[in-house]
Amino acid sequence: MASRRWHLTLAAVAVCYSTIQLLVTVRVGLGWDESIYVSQVTPGIPPAWFSAPRARGVPLLVAPVTMFTSSVTVIRVYLSLLSGLGLFLAYLPWVRLRPGAAVPAAAALFAGLWTALFYGGEAMPNIWVAFCAVGGAGLFCMAKRKGALVGVALAFALASLVRPTDASWLALPLVAYGLVTRRFRAAVAVVAGLAVGWGEWLVEAALNYHGPFARLAAAGAKNEAGLHFSLGEHLRALDGPVLCRFGHPCGDFPLAHVAWFAAIPVLTAVGLWAIRKPARRRPLLIATASGTALALSYIFTIGYAAPRFLLPVYALLSLPVACGLASVARVRIGRVLVAVAMIAFFALQGGTLLQRAEIEGAAREPDRLAAEALRGLGITTPCFLYGHAAIQVGYLTGCGMRGITTNYGGYELPRQIDAALVRKEWVGVISNRRDTPAGFLASWHRVPLITTGDQRWYLYRPPSAR
Repeated sequence: MASRRWHLTLAAVAVCYSTIQLLVTVRVGLGWDESIYVSQVTPGIPPAWFSAPRARGVPLLVAPVTMFTSSVTVIRVYLSLLSGLGLFLAYLPWVRLRPGAAVPAAAALFAGLWTALFYGGEAMPNIWVAFCAVGGAGLFCMAKRKGALVGVALAFALASLVRPTDASWLALPLVAYGLVTRRFRAAVAVVAGLAVGWGEWLVEAALNYHGPFARLAAAGAKNEAGLHFSLGEHLRALDGPVLCRFGHPCGDFPLAHVAWFAAIPVLTAVGLWAIRKPARRRPLLIATASGTALALSYIFTIGYAAPRFLLPVYALLSLPVACGLASVARVRIGRVLVAVAMIAFFALQGGTLLQRAEIEGAAREPDRLAAEALRGLGITTPCFLYGHAAIQVGYLTGCGMRGITTNYGGYELPRQIDAALVRKEWVGVISNRRDTPAGFLASWHRVPLITTGDQRWYLYRPPSAR
């Protein structure tokens, strides 16, 4: 009966998680990366260029809905509901490992993060790696139970299909523990799961990227991989923007967010110390080691930050953190402190979520307006868009696309545009600059596309266009 109660409590947390997403983030348009992922599996929309660091897991996740519709709202609803299910399944094994309120509380702590809420409905990889990491680690600790090893393999297969490097860092402590303690079957299950994602990645590297070493080099250059120390960047990114790169600095340190971030290692240590029995502490140590491995990989090997990068770390460490809070709450003054801290935490995260959803929604609204304006200007398919927000607008209009952030080219016609003109497609170049962004556009027809606030977008059409 008690076990059933905590299962129902966890389910209630998952329902609340999906509900908040449906209320807050469902109207936010697709971002650049999302449009690339979703275009891969949407019939009638030419797939955008899939760069070397990306993996095919996210397109696979959205494929069941994009097979039938390209509607952004439907995609958001589908992912919001699916992420609620993912949250429930991820923490479900831990209800057996840690009977009591700690596991639903851990799920609530993770689900209450603005990043977990914002990215639950986004076609982005990190939240799904987080779910796989928590579920995979829990099943790994239950390896002697029937079916657990199959679950471990499935969890790491999905994680590696979504983001193979993250999955590998998360798996490293589990495999090492399995080898040291002679739990070979559990270690093999993890490696078998990783082999699925890495196998797909290697095949695609051979087919599209001139081999695995060339793809690794290209991915490393794209992600600023190397020896770094980016903890400061991650701290500044705690309240957004969603990417601290490409001219979007994260600004100053948000002290309130830094406070809860700093509390994570402290409460993790308290939670681990409070559990006296080694057998009961062991699963939490494994989860902590897995999350720490991924955190260190981002802090020391990636030269920039985004709030979503550490989502799997927060998901795994939520388990010992919840135990740490329970330990503090055993005394009366501790209960008061925990209650106040939780109210402050959820208020801060909720306020940040509303702020980021409003900012991102406003930032992506011009993409929808530009798509409507292009239809008004008589765009026909097949078509090709080049330039500012071309990825997002291309998805919304069903056009081939090449997104440009700064360098539009020189006086020579870019090969992508030349190829589209040879195919006799409808071609347009989108710019948000008042001046002509490239020499080859000097002879093209320029017409106003949209005006939103202080932004003015222009459409350039070839000299031969009527």
